[in-house]
Amino acid sequence: PPSLIIDPEFEAKCSYDMTLITLNIASIYSKKANLERALECYEDGVKGLAEYEEATEKIREINASVLASTKHSAHKHVVAALGRIGSIKVKLGDQEGALEAYMYLIDQVSDDSPIASHIEKAKAHIKCATLFRKRETAEDHETAVLHLKDALRMYKALYAADHKDTLAISTTLKQWLAEDKQKQ
Repeated sequence: PPSLIIDPEFEAKCSYDMTLITLNIASIYSKKANLERALECYEDGVKGLAEYEEATEKIREINASVLASTKHSAHKHVVAALGRIGSIKVKLGDQEGALEAYMYLIDQVSDDSPIASHIEKAKAHIKCATLFRKRETAEDHETAVLHLKDALRMYKALYAADHKDTLAISTTLKQWLAEDKQKQ
């Protein structure tokens, strides 16, 4: 028989748990090199997390409550999954799809996002820069430089100016700028 009591918060939490299981399955598929199935599960996971966010927002409005800890947890999972989607799409040769995933990841991270999300955003800027740099147009190269500048700014804030990764980004940026100046 159908339940007489409907608990939207319970249903949202169950849905969230199922989504986390889907993301764990995606990780297993990825480790087993079944990239197509991994991609499908990661995409389902991102969709499930978006639905969870929507459901929790409705619950917050109804209850006038704040469920911040689960929101941050869901946010971190979305950002991580988008990073994996981008990475898998690169491996599958879908450069445009990878760019879409990385750009969406970048858009998802805001000032109040957890540090882990900012780290993923900085990495996504590097990956976007690399993908744009592989293209031939001057406009794409300019976009690549902008992404690398954003990554450099973020790495300086996250790790310091003398960190090895920050220095590597800085060196690459100088090299790209010099190459672009020579082409003019």
